[in-house]
Amino acid sequence: MARHYQFFTSQNLEDIRTKKRHVEMGVRNLPLHSSTFSWRNIALLLLLSISLEETTSSPVKIEIRKPGVCPKDRVICETKLLDFCLSDLHCQDYMKCCSFACGKKCMDPFQEPCMLPSDQGSCNIGISRWYFDFKHQICKPFKYGGCYGNANNFISRGNCRVACSSVVKTGQCPLFPFKNRMECPASCKGDMDCPKSDKCCESMCGFVCAKAWTVKSGFCPRKPLMCSKIERPKCLQDRDCPVSQKCCSHCGLKCLESQK
Repeated sequence: MARHYQFFTSQNLEDIRTKKRHVEMGVRNLPLHSSTFSWRNIALLLLLSISLEETTSSPVKIEIRKPGVCPKDRVICETKLLDFCLSDLHCQDYMKCCSFACGKKCMDPFQEPCMLPSDQGSCNIGISRWYFDFKHQICKPFKYGGCYGNANNFISRGNCRVACSSVVKTGQCPLFPFKNRMECPASCKGDMDCPKSDKCCESMCGFVCAKAWTVKSGFCPRKPLMCSKIERPKCLQDRDCPVSQKCCSHCGLKCLESQK
């Protein structure tokens, strides 16, 4: 028979214990020949006392959550996969139990799942699955063993594309001053954690979602090996430069003609 847990605060438990003591005192001090109370009343009070005793001694379920935030589930699942965990306690070390790609699995909350390598897991069933090749920015098939592995594991190529095709959004992260950089909790792990066209960028206080700078086509000329002096910046991003020029590092930031 399934066991049902009840959730109590410390104040709830103290209130229950107080009521229990009052009931016990009432039973002890009750006159045996009282016209107000019958033996049926005494029996009911005793049953209430026993019920309160069982309530106060029942286990209190406390859910422990590890630091970090699970990535958002990015696909609509038509097929539900087997869950490999139910809570963070089922996962080793710093891993968290997250709902991702149609099932619960242990994941690193500080790692973008689409950047992980393919992992066939620890069994040898040989199920056809898809993973995102981050280097080549394409979804590829692989054989999944059926047990464990990592979160870069999708039922179909369509699910893989939806989940990972926008992992790296277009545009350039803005330049933040790092002179007085502080270590702060990251509000994002990758571009997918940010709304619309915003990118996950390093800032003075950890990684944050920021408006992306426009990047023009082409490449900056090769940097000189040595600079006699570093000039004051003439630009910060490509949009600061006219037409086909880009903002390039060339003994200081300046607008230069892009190369194909």
